Amino acid sequence: MNFDLTDEQIMMRDGAERFVRDYAALERRRQRIARGEGFDAECWSQFADLGWLALPVPEEEGGLGGSMTDIALLLVELGRGMANEPIVSSAVLGAHLLARSGWAARAEWIERLVTGEQRVALAHFETADQILKPELPATQLRARAGSFRLSGSKLLIWDGDSADAFLVTAAREDGTPALVLVPADAAGLEIRAYPLIDGARAADLSFDAVEINSAMIVADGGTLYGSLEEAVDRARVASLALAIGSIETCLDICADYLKV
Repeated sequence: MNFDLTDEQIMMRDGAERFVRDYAALERRRQRIARGEGFDAECWSQFADLGWLALPVPEEEGGLGGSMTDIALLLVELGRGMANEPIVSSAVLGAHLLARSGWAARAEWIERLVTGEQRVALAHFETADQILKPELPATQLRARAGSFRLSGSKLLIWDGDSADAFLVTAAREDGTPALVLVPADAAGLEIRAYPLIDGARAADLSFDAVEINSAMIVADGGTLYGSLEEAVDRARVASLALAIGSIETCLDICADYLKV
């Protein structure tokens, strides 16, 4: 196998390294955590301007069509300064689900994601078991007088308190799975945000007969879980890349400390 980086990959890696160094990303993260904020809006805008939010999106869907190697190289460098923001939850996971959905409104939403205008988060887990094995969600999507009603709850939505909309898995009345887009300000949606152990943010959601029209159904049927598993696998690889960068920085800090 050829493990040499291309010129484009080297440029992207070096650019991310400069960003982390010059932008004082780690210190900005500490300040943001102290303020209790879900993400750094200025940092997110920089991600969009540099094209990093478009990297995971296929070219035919308006992105740069980066490979998982490209994404991992970028995130290792961002992980060195903990400058991840919601890039995995929104640009890697959420954008992939939209790109694979065939949804009529996906182009409009993907454009908002790659320009940094808005962010989405996946709301799928309801029990700890679902983290290891996807199953039909207990959240229900029921037809009601020309529209639908969404009822149920979701746990541990990564970057949920800074998302503008949620991609929610639910079960139809006939038992088939569906993926629906729910705006964060939807009537009947309750968001309970909280910090995680590393200072990142998450949220739990409750849906009390939230009204859903047919245009908000992003995908459904048996192929949904294939796309979901693929998107989650990509997010896992991206998260591991962030962890590698963070671990390497910890080793460097410890080594410098021991020397003095």
